Amino acid sequence: MVKKRHTRDDMQEVLQILANKLDRRDYAKVTSAMSMLFVGHTFGMSIDGFEFINLAIKTKKNITNKEVKITRQDNVIKLKPK
Repeated sequence: MVKKRHTRDDMQEVLQILANKLDRRDYAKVTSAMSMLFVGHTFGMSIDGFEFINLAIKTKKNITNKEVKITRQDNVIKLKPK
């Protein structure tokens, strides 16, 4: 069984997803950070990448926890007597 290697097309697909989701300023920040990681900048994290992976997972969990939750109380209409 041959392992599938990631190709330039895979990276282009990822960049397209980012471009669709982010505005120009945020896209520039993300791609700049990706470029710095590519050339070896560690941002003060471990070289093996595990600290980066943990940071990515932690950030994803924080975003998931901030989802808007609608309660039944939001549908209650308060009536005032005349």
